[in-house]
Amino acid sequence: MANEEKQVIVTGASSGIGRAAAIELAQRGYTVHLIGRNKERLADVQTKTTINGVQSQVYPLELMDKDAVKQTFDEIYEKAGRIDGLVNSAGIFYTTNVLDYSDPSWKEIMDVNYYGTLYPSLALLPKLLDQGFGSIVNVTSVDAFDGIRNYDAYAASKGAVTSLTKTLALEGASRNVRVNAVVPGITDTEMTHERLLENIEKYRTKVPMQRAAQAFEVAKPIAFLISDDASYITGQSLHVNGGWRLA
Repeated sequence: MANEEKQVIVTGASSGIGRAAAIELAQRGYTVHLIGRNKERLADVQTKTTINGVQSQVYPLELMDKDAVKQTFDEIYEKAGRIDGLVNSAGIFYTTNVLDYSDPSWKEIMDVNYYGTLYPSLALLPKLLDQGFGSIVNVTSVDAFDGIRNYDAYAASKGAVTSLTKTLALEGASRNVRVNAVVPGITDTEMTHERLLENIEKYRTKVPMQRAAQAFEVAKPIAFLISDDASYITGQSLHVNGGWRLA
């Protein structure tokens, strides 16, 4: 292809794991296209991902707007000439009441966490198939595998993303398009910090490494799966959890 610079799109890039992944990928030489809702935070990340003259790009976007996602991804691809990877990191995390039939949080969490992963993937996948290469990495959670009380919708949404990962991997495999998931355990981010402090002793007992992950420790496996170093890995869920499921 005409443009040989490696290009990657990161959703949820304004904070947390998405922010860390964008910075890690920029440090590895990728041109990063930053997607999020908070323009001020995106601008800050842009300064940290514009490295050695490689200018990252910012796209404020509501990921639940299917048409807007398609239009934005078409625009990114037309300008870039190629896309090597997509990191789906956008997500929300808070309690839900499984006994409350009218709890609106269920729909909101599924919209952001599942459809916020599905729509970018569907917008980009045909382009990756046509170009004959590419990698998608979805950020899920240990809660998708173990469940968690009071965060039922969150666990269900991440379970849906885990299943989607495997399905899209099957769709892309014959055309050299890989789809994997990174599965963080408890990670200290803006979204989880308060919960982490409230439950610190429980997590120290639950996690054999006796601490939470930092976002950069999840970003590095994401960058690995995006890269050609993972060229024969697809449909997998890579757990990054300090031994959580061993305890």
